[in-house]
Amino acid sequence: MRGLRSWTGLVFAALYALVFVALYVDYLRRAGTWFADLPLVLAALPFTLLMRALNGGSYDFAGDMTLRVIVAALFCCALAYLAGLVLEAVIRAIVRLARTRTP
Repeated sequence: MRGLRSWTGLVFAALYALVFVALYVDYLRRAGTWFADLPLVLAALPFTLLMRALNGGSYDFAGDMTLRVIVAALFCCALAYLAGLVLEAVIRAIVRLARTRTP
């Protein structure tokens, strides 16, 4: 489990969660207007695309579907964490390689 710890991933996930909360609050403020949930839907795009693929091409997502918004936020935060983990691992490998090659 130690290999799955990543400060970069934690920061990426926290920022994504913060953006998701801000977009949901913005949706609640503008609920009932035309395209009120568009920014929220775009932030949840990775979740929506995966669910469309798993459901055979059809998946409904909107700001008023609270449970789906929560699940999308968790999924996207986990994805952001993994992106940060991979980025940190690559940078650590490059730095380790650079240190071994310097005389």
